[in-house]
Order: sequence, then C-alpha cells, then structure tokens
Amino acid sequence: MKMKDFNISFTQYNRGDIITGTIVMIGEKEIVVALGGLKEGVFPKTELEPNFKIGDAILVMVTGEIDDKGCLVLTHAGINKILEDKEKLKNLKVGSDFSFVVSEVSGHGILGDFMGYRVFLPFSQCSTSDYQNKDDLKSREITAIVVEIDNIKKSIVCSTKLLNNEEITPVQAGDVLNGKVIKLENMFAIILLENGAKAKLSIKDASYNHISSLEEVVKLNEERLFKILETNTDFSRISVGIKQLETDPRDKVFNSISLGDVVHGQVVKILPVGALIKLENGLTALAVTRENSDRANVATHHIYKINSEVTGYISHIDAENRKLNIITKVKAE
Repeated sequence: MKMKDFNISFTQYNRGDIITGTIVMIGEKEIVVALGGLKEGVFPKTELEPNFKIGDAILVMVTGEIDDKGCLVLTHAGINKILEDKEKLKNLKVGSDFSFVVSEVSGHGILGDFMGYRVFLPFSQCSTSDYQNKDDLKSREITAIVVEIDNIKKSIVCSTKLLNNEEITPVQAGDVLNGKVIKLENMFAIILLENGAKAKLSIKDASYNHISSLEEVVKLNEERLFKILETNTDFSRISVGIKQLETDPRDKVFNSISLGDVVHGQVVKILPVGALIKLENGLTALAVTRENSDRANVATHHIYKINSEVTGYISHIDAENRKLNIITKVKAE
C-alpha cells in the first residue's frame, strides 16, 4: 500500500459532517455509499429519491453511529433543508428570520436548538395568538426573528411578535393590567397580560393571608387585574401581584400602635440577635437579646423559650419597613 493510500484510509468523519459519496449498491432496505478514505456508509432506502441510481454522487450526513458491519450510518433525509439552514446560519444576524424546533418550555419562555445554537423565545416575545398552551408546543417548529445572537456562547434570543409586526406595549412597576391565568401551579402562575406579554405570579404576592396553593386565590383561565411589580428592559421577565391591589389588613393595626404601648405575645423563633414574638394583635416584634438582659454576651435561649408567653412594651417602630422592637424587661417609670 502506498503512503498516500494509507493516509486516506484513516480519514475521519464526525457527527454532523455533510459529505459527497457515490452510490455503489441499492439493496432492498439500504443504500450503500462509497466515501473518501476507503470507507463505506449506509442509509435507509426509504430516504432515496427515485431519480438516483448506482454511480450517482449523493450528499449525505454522518450520524456518528456505526452498524454491525462496520459501516458508517448516514442519512440523506432532509439534506437540502440542512444545507439551507447551514447557509442561513452563516448570514444569521439581528433581524433575520429562522425556524427552530421546540425542545423544552421553561418558566420564562420556549427553548429550542438551531444548528448547534441554543434558542430562547421569551413568553413576552411570543405572538399574542400563539403559544398559550404548553402541550401544543412539544416538538413544534416555530419561525421567529433574531433579537440577540451570541456566536461565542452559541445562543439566540428571538421574537415572534416582531415577525407578526406586533408591538409590545411598555409597562412599568406600579401599572395595573388585566390578565388571564394560562398556567397554574401550586407556587406560581403564568399570566397573559392584556398587552400581549406574559408575567409570573408567585404565591407570596397572591395574598396577605397564609395559603398553601395558588388555587386558593386564582383559577386557571380566570381573568382579573394584576399589578406590575417588576420588569426588565425587554419584558422577558415580568412579575405581578394580586395582594398589592389591596390594603394590607395589618396596616390598620400597625398604625394604631405607639411607642411605650404594653403588648402581650408568644415566642415563635429564637435568633442569635433576639427572639421573634407573635403579638396578640397579629404583628411580629423582635426582642433584641442585649436590650433585654443585664448580662453581657448572654445567649438568646437563656432568656426566651419557644412558645413561652411574654409581656413587654414597644421600644422602636420602623414605619417604612413595618418592623417593631419590644422590651420585655420591667419598664422604668
């Protein structure tokens, strides 16, 4: 064997390589293709177009697998689409349109893959007429416009709103919008707002009362008002609340107290700095350890015990953050 032939025989092919081979055999179930480097590959006969015959050159893609005879497993199906996508990838830039297949739906948007690039379609960038039902998205092909592209991280952020010439109506924290609950879980819900954007409602922003599931407050497909709590510049992350539309019932109680008022409560938590006291009026106050002992460096648990009853007086009021401190020592006259 000549040296050049020896080198050719070890030509390596990688998964995803598109190469030109020559059809050397058309069997009942598979097509055998001669490749460079003294290798042969096979692909299913069902993928062969009728106009091909033995001796013709044909484009195939390497799958990365090897059959039991040692031949490379190839594919010819959709090869023209793959080549078109590769060419489109070379020219892909902000404003270009492309198509990708959905691989996953996250809490913030739709994920997919395009020629090795990770694709992200934020819910806020989805067309208002599409993508409201998660079950309809699996393996679906979506056409969108590139909003951001990072060739180093191989990532694309896209929009279908722009493709359909839909403009996003700007919103900001404090706005109140009508919305529809399109996804409901125990701890969060996805809301389709009237401006076409999608937002997240967390259980902590649903009620001032203690609830174990959002279903206690909202129902799937329910329409109601929501308050915008936070949003970023491209509206890919919007958080909304319900309880912020109401007055906190604790405000009335908080506004009725004054410095020096005598209060009663129960120890509910021991902290390094002090004990949390649940007062009879429903508020929670902090009894700072160093303010409630004549001894230096005393541990909180030496003064307070969980569930023990205490009486004290209000020593500090932080109206802005709605925090209270109490002294449980005897009040000096």
